Amino acid sequence: MTTKPSSKASKILNIILGVLLLVVLFYLFAYGFVVADAANAQLISIYEVAEVGDSLNDLKTKVAKMPQTWISSYYLPDDISISAPLQFGATNWILHIHAENDKITCIKIHSEDSINYHPQEAPPDKGNCHYRWQDKQWTAGRTINGWSKPINGSQ
Repeated sequence: MTTKPSSKASKILNIILGVLLLVVLFYLFAYGFVVADAANAQLISIYEVAEVGDSLNDLKTKVAKMPQTWISSYYLPDDISISAPLQFGATNWILHIHAENDKITCIKIHSEDSINYHPQEAPPDKGNCHYRWQDKQWTAGRTINGWSKPINGSQ
């Protein structure tokens, strides 16, 4: 003989599962939008400190001292990428700063979806920002077939 779980226990379990599902959905779809303005403000404050021609290493030191509650940073020798929390639809902002020989050449805000999409509310790019990540290296310059010339002499 099998026993059925009580309908009261079943209802409680369904409520708990429903609440957990709502929390997960909120985090996945709404969290990025809730903190987007605060995160974008932090990105803009870093954007305003960065200037073309300045030392990338000096900027890294300055950025380390700035508020970064809502953003995350990724550092490479010649690049900094700082991103806001992921938003559904990949509309979150990323601040990308590129340098050559420790001198900043590009300061650009773009969306998660494309390095070439500039959000309407974002400030304009600073410097020479005609490049893209391709084949595990930054490439610059346009050809008929797309982007071709590796920068920083990387092959």
